[in-house]
Amino acid sequence: MTRRGRIAVLQLSTRLGGPRRRGLYALVAVLVATGAAWLWLHDMRPADSLPSPIEPWMMKLHGAAALLAVYLLGTMLHGHMLNAWHRRQNRISGGVAAAAVLLLAASGYGLYYFGGDALRSATEWLHWVAGFALPPLLWWHIRSGRLAIGGHASSGRARWRRRER
Repeated sequence: MTRRGRIAVLQLSTRLGGPRRRGLYALVAVLVATGAAWLWLHDMRPADSLPSPIEPWMMKLHGAAALLAVYLLGTMLHGHMLNAWHRRQNRISGGVAAAAVLLLAASGYGLYYFGGDALRSATEWLHWVAGFALPPLLWWHIRSGRLAIGGHASSGRARWRRRER
């Protein structure tokens, strides 16, 4: 609807709904727990011993949770990320958190496909650092968003706003 250079824009809350938010928190917890468990099991065994039978299961669960997380984050792209970006809300912490997720996805891909000891070692290190940094980055993003709206959850109701073009 255009009227004299103005456009009516429907703005929805950028806050994630309860099931999606809880799903994201659960997936991040599973990813950190399975990644840390694999890393601990892998690093604690002597070099000449066989891997723990739990190690492959940690990787399988980690990979499945990663696929679900990528899917869930993809569903958030339009309604949460782009909407907040256009509204200039929480850009710094959201951008840093999104960059960490992209780094995790790229390094996870690299762990699966890259060859060579040096490249694999650098990719592992990058994946571990980004993986353990993600929970505090997400906390920072969530906290920044809640503080920006006065410490209260938004009502979630759509509201109309007129914006100059």
